[in-house]
Amino acid sequence: MKKRILALALASVMVFALTACGNSDSNNAADPTSAPAATEAAGSADATAAPTDAATDTSTAAEDVITVMVPPVTSTYLDKMAVYAEQFHEMYPNLTLEITATSWDDHTEKLNTTALAGQAPDIAEVSYASIGTYVEMGVGINIADYMSADRLADYDQNALDYMTLEGVTYGLPLYITIQSIGANKEMLTAAGVDVASVQQNGWTYDEFLTAISNGTTDDCYGFVFASSAATAADYLNIFGISAGLTNPFTSELKYAYTSENMLNLLTAISDMANSGYTPNYGVDASQRMVMCETGNAMIFGKAMPLFEGNITKNNAAIAAADGTAVEGSINVEYAFLPIPTMDGVTESCYGSVDGLVALRNNDTTDEHLANVMLALDFLCSGDRAAATDAELYLDSVCESGREAMSAYVVEDRDAANLAAAAREISLVVAPPTGITAEMSSDASTLMSEVIAPKFQALLAGECTAQEMYDTICSEAFNVFGEENCETGFIAQ
Repeated sequence: MKKRILALALASVMVFALTACGNSDSNNAADPTSAPAATEAAGSADATAAPTDAATDTSTAAEDVITVMVPPVTSTYLDKMAVYAEQFHEMYPNLTLEITATSWDDHTEKLNTTALAGQAPDIAEVSYASIGTYVEMGVGINIADYMSADRLADYDQNALDYMTLEGVTYGLPLYITIQSIGANKEMLTAAGVDVASVQQNGWTYDEFLTAISNGTTDDCYGFVFASSAATAADYLNIFGISAGLTNPFTSELKYAYTSENMLNLLTAISDMANSGYTPNYGVDASQRMVMCETGNAMIFGKAMPLFEGNITKNNAAIAAADGTAVEGSINVEYAFLPIPTMDGVTESCYGSVDGLVALRNNDTTDEHLANVMLALDFLCSGDRAAATDAELYLDSVCESGREAMSAYVVEDRDAANLAAAAREISLVVAPPTGITAEMSSDASTLMSEVIAPKFQALLAGECTAQEMYDTICSEAFNVFGEENCETGFIAQ
């Protein structure tokens, strides 16, 4: 099983490498949909607040370069990483952070390519669902072997648990967030939606379908979800909540995407695309909220509470006429919304933990890993954590981050959106216990190598929901064994 999955991953890397050779590498600027405007205290990055670690003091040690690969976690994250690198070097003059910036669309592919080639960065941003992939590749590192217990104790255990597989901790959390859908509140109201009721009580899929039907016009889609390249996984994972798919595995540890719930989800998405309520092509992550801001989409996803800040900032730019607003944008009142639920499904919300993991490459030594742990802890704690979490409208998941949070202020939050977000947090379903690194890796590879590419064909009308579902079942049965796949309806 493992050899087959690795072969699929290697095939993907070879294709990527061949195509990448013919194109100039473009590190995208921060995704304009990825973070709000947060008011920061002047000079907020305080190097003196950096954590200490039980690793050997490196102030007189040999020079060392620590490589870091990160996407635009917030709209200012990549710029701040350059500042953090300077601060870290001031603290440890013999240590240099070398930052590789990626876009959300190419981050996973670039990370996989380097990891398989034995050239993984020392530190990389990874969602908890992908950790198993790197463990199976043999590049994951148990950070508890190299980081002191008192530094690990700074991080909330529930967040650390997401960075842990089979009792081994592979990285440090940056944030816990909820991901759902957002909308133009005025358009929703015009489409007949009681926005306050939906935010307070949720809604059915039939109510959602009626809304996006009413909200679709010649120049506006009722619903847009980022769905190109790697973001296809976001569409299926986040909107899959509507069909009762809260995780790729059931509580009985059976693979869930072979269930009737998955067929119901694919059928719904296909019907929306065929009806013209949603695009019949892949939408880039950087475009889904822009389409809402320009009046070309009523509801968009994935969306998070933080997008209220993006839209508020853009509204201010429109009013100021200073040339910084999204081109062609209109004034929008943002509404954070729950995912609708289909028949027989209990309402829930998709929750995610993203963090930084330590990875092994061909040049890794124990001495180097001691330095990597200093950098890993520095980037995930204190002022760095507070800056990131405040910009994402989230609470910090480490004590040192919470202590530094007072330097960051987000004012004038919409009360209804705050309440809706709090309600959604209470609905998050944690992953089932017992998922192994191999299971996680296999599920991740199935998504990237089979499901995501087939999903583009589904949106374009080049295959039916049933055909895509049959392909998923066939491949999953080969990987997990039919007896380990759910084929009935996952009741809740």
